[in-house]
Amino acid sequence: MKMCKLIFPGCQFFFLMLLVTVSEAQQKEKYNVAIFLYQNVELLDFAGPSEVFAQTPGFTTYTVSVDGKEVLSQGFVKVQPQYSITDAPVPDIFVFPGGNSGPSSQDPRVLNWIKERVAAGTVCVSVCSGAGIVARTGLFDGLNITTWYGNIQRLQAILPNSKVLANTRFVDNGNIITTAGVSAGIDGSLHVVSRIKGMDIAKGVAKYMEYDKWDPENGLVDYKNYYIESHRSKYLGLPAPIATKKFPTAGEIPYEGEMKNLAMELKLKGLVREAATILEQNVKWYPNSGSSFSQLAVLYRELGRAAPLDEEGFIKLIETGKTAEAFAEYEKVQKVFPGWKIFSENVLNNLGYDFMRKQDYATAKKVFELNVKAYPMSFAAWDSFGEAYLKAGDKKQALVSYKRSLELNPKNESASDAIKSIGNNQ
Repeated sequence: MKMCKLIFPGCQFFFLMLLVTVSEAQQKEKYNVAIFLYQNVELLDFAGPSEVFAQTPGFTTYTVSVDGKEVLSQGFVKVQPQYSITDAPVPDIFVFPGGNSGPSSQDPRVLNWIKERVAAGTVCVSVCSGAGIVARTGLFDGLNITTWYGNIQRLQAILPNSKVLANTRFVDNGNIITTAGVSAGIDGSLHVVSRIKGMDIAKGVAKYMEYDKWDPENGLVDYKNYYIESHRSKYLGLPAPIATKKFPTAGEIPYEGEMKNLAMELKLKGLVREAATILEQNVKWYPNSGSSFSQLAVLYRELGRAAPLDEEGFIKLIETGKTAEAFAEYEKVQKVFPGWKIFSENVLNNLGYDFMRKQDYATAKKVFELNVKAYPMSFAAWDSFGEAYLKAGDKKQALVSYKRSLELNPKNESASDAIKSIGNNQ
């Protein structure tokens, strides 16, 4: 399923302890993103954010309308939503694009859906005049927000207790994020990716999209995470945040990306040891964050501590034909650093597909085999492993992998369709 020298024994104790404490704070690593559609929705308003989230590892993106019926965008593009708001998967993030948003802003089904989901923790992103839909829920009251420049006065008139900002690409209020017109939805979505998964991931998506104009600083961030700000205060001498209650609690633990971004901020200021401390905490909270482990490996070496290869070095071994050496390195790391993720699931997955495109199915199978070994509970990794076997003509092993994928995710249509196809052709 498509998505993208050694080591001293003293470190072993740290990672054994890490595995003990992981269960205390298992955090979310997979996210559902619902793109809300309606009649005469603006095309780029939803296509831009859809592209951003669809290209982000760990995000599942789908379209939703009130009733699931076909909609017309821009007067010439017909779109069939995948779900209605009553049968859609529960979103962790939902996007409300602009266009002819008036009817949706008056629809109690839509407004109640937004309020219920935001109250449950869903991140709400409005784009352009899509802010008019969310405005009717009362969720903007008292906030700084933004919208399309032609909609500022209208929105300000119905939100006297809010401040509608001009010349601002996005405004982040925590789980309420507003963006300016049309293309600004891309900026706001990249900002969300940076918060949740890290600036490195967001920049990778922007590079893939060739969105060179993106300026991560061209927005207003009113949201502050107490844990992040308290550590910025501690290490950077900034004013201490006001603590309103004990932190962290389950609902206040920072996103993986917020922790990575803080670590990189500290590193840039020469605080390498402090940055490593932040990442050590991050991999306790997010034990499958290969990018956090990779950054931590780099910091350990800067501190004069031995560490595994970082992700880039490990992938380079495979790309240059040193597959056996890479696999041996992986096994060695698991013995000395139990729980260390030397690569991200999606990075190795993408590498496997690179070999598939070259019709090097033998290497692709080895790469996918290593991925399911590192991420045995990933239905996507098993799906990709099955596809490699199928391309290589080994239907028996393909079936085994696809069945395992389907066990892990009974809704995986890719595996289900493949199993049916293999059965029909035997």
